[in-house]
Amino acid sequence: MAEDERPNHPAPYNPVNPPPAPVDPEQQRQFEQFQQFQQFMKFQESQGQLTPAAPPPRKKPTWQKVLFSKAFRKLVLYALVVIGLFWAYNHYFGPEPDDNTVQGGAGPGSVRDPGREPGRPNEVMDTLYRSISLGQPKIACYLFTKEAEAAFASNFEAPDCTAAVAKLQPQVSALTGVPRIDTSGKKLIEVDSCTLRVKPGTTSLGTFTFTPFGSAWIISGHQPKDCATTSTTSPPTTVSSR
Repeated sequence: MAEDERPNHPAPYNPVNPPPAPVDPEQQRQFEQFQQFQQFMKFQESQGQLTPAAPPPRKKPTWQKVLFSKAFRKLVLYALVVIGLFWAYNHYFGPEPDDNTVQGGAGPGSVRDPGREPGRPNEVMDTLYRSISLGQPKIACYLFTKEAEAAFASNFEAPDCTAAVAKLQPQVSALTGVPRIDTSGKKLIEVDSCTLRVKPGTTSLGTFTFTPFGSAWIISGHQPKDCATTSTTSPPTTVSSR
């Protein structure tokens, strides 16, 4: 029998090398897609396009949440507004001192304030000159009674005490020494400003009348006076008792 005429018999089964099982087309397609994905990832990595995943954001502490919250900012704004209004009210509409308020060397305040030194005439005069030289009418004018305040302004041709202080400020300097005035047993004292220790060129403020006011003294009268007629040998102050 010729070689090409031999019968076509199937190959015998070999248990060591079994024939490959048929491949499922869907699995083959998925495998090929996976291979393509791996190749794409390797390409991106080689080009430096892959970046590590960012770590998750840290949670803010509770105090930061409260501090930066809208409610907290509104509360702070409200508090600032209240403080500003309170300051403005006290600054512009604060209580004005009444007739029980005098001014002395210890500064403004009621004569009934505990621990406050009484306003003696020498302290009042020192404060008057200092406050006028600094342009502080609120302090200077509180040293007078209402009547004496009006007389002081009128004698310097000013509509009120505040205007008189503004007019006199460039012409008045603080005293160079506090005068000595004896007030023991006296109910009325007159102090001539021409005899006070003042710097040269300081305008005479006239003669002031003091009367007791509780344990202190207050200016209750004023008269103008020209110091050109006053002798330079006069004592530091002129004190009279009535």
